[in-house]
Amino acid sequence: MNRLALFVVVAFALTSLGCTSEPEPEAPSPTTVSAPAPAPQSADPTVTMARAVGDGKPGAAVDLHYEFAAKPEVGVPLELQLVLVPRVAVGSLSATIAGMDGVTVAGDLRPSFENVEPGKTYEHTVTLLPERAGVYYITVAVTSTIGGASVGRTFSIPFIADAQAAAQRKAEPPQDASGQPIESMKAEER
Repeated sequence: MNRLALFVVVAFALTSLGCTSEPEPEAPSPTTVSAPAPAPQSADPTVTMARAVGDGKPGAAVDLHYEFAAKPEVGVPLELQLVLVPRVAVGSLSATIAGMDGVTVAGDLRPSFENVEPGKTYEHTVTLLPERAGVYYITVAVTSTIGGASVGRTFSIPFIADAQAAAQRKAEPPQDASGQPIESMKAEER
């Protein structure tokens, strides 16, 4: 008898959980088709960018995001876009950008920003020229001023310069406007 009473109580509890005072939503008719809602556009320009590796200091005042304009190739200049994002209120931001042996960095290598607001993005672009194939690092030392004191953080941006793509492009014969290969011919004197 005890088991029967327990069974009745459990069965009653399970059926009452499924009952609500709200009516069930009607199923859409097969002729009604609703288009999916478009995904909201993100206001954050760094959402597709990589995040630079910091020096390990937790709670730093600034984050650094970056993006290469193209795949790095030996002997081909490319742009590197940097985006500094302060996480707390800082008075100003400045950066020093440097490359290692084998890569030339050009442009303003000491950008600075005044009247900085937390969460706002501060963009800067430099040009890189890898001289040979290999793994390289760009170093960005960021200094922020907080309440009259300077706080620094160093970031590393790794990349690999590819020599094969440049060599393949040189091996392809030049083409005319219609895409046909251009053949060189010997000149004749008359």
